[in-house]
Amino acid sequence: MPTMRRMVEFEVVLRGYDRHEVDTLVRAIEAGADPQRLGSNLTVVLRGYDRQQVDGWIARRRGGASPRRAEPPLELSVVLRGYRPAETDALITEVRAALAGDDPARRAAAARAIAETRLPVGLRGYDRGAVNAFLRRAAQELAAG
Repeated sequence: MPTMRRMVEFEVVLRGYDRHEVDTLVRAIEAGADPQRLGSNLTVVLRGYDRQQVDGWIARRRGGASPRRAEPPLELSVVLRGYRPAETDALITEVRAALAGDDPARRAAAARAIAETRLPVGLRGYDRGAVNAFLRRAAQELAAG
């Protein structure tokens, strides 16, 4: 009979990484796949695994102590007319990954995405002022290097 291995446990939170994608990544790494070669572009979903816990676990497997710097959680209010969450989450995930890494090409791509992306407005979405403020700060950090 095969031995049952206990999976890594992450908290399930609002706006976390897709659980299926994380479980697949964890299984691959624990089966011996090189964590350096595996991409970690994980999708953010309504109820998923805590992003800081997952990012920290991946960083430890890659040999780093933790991500370059811990990003505080971005609390975005949902308002009557705001940026649609799916597109906004995708952009924020791309920007945060670039800010956390040292890859100049990824940082340049994120800065370009901030400048070129026009987030669609929906009936219920993220507060546009809070999103715009975050993106302005991120653009300044990306430009500063």
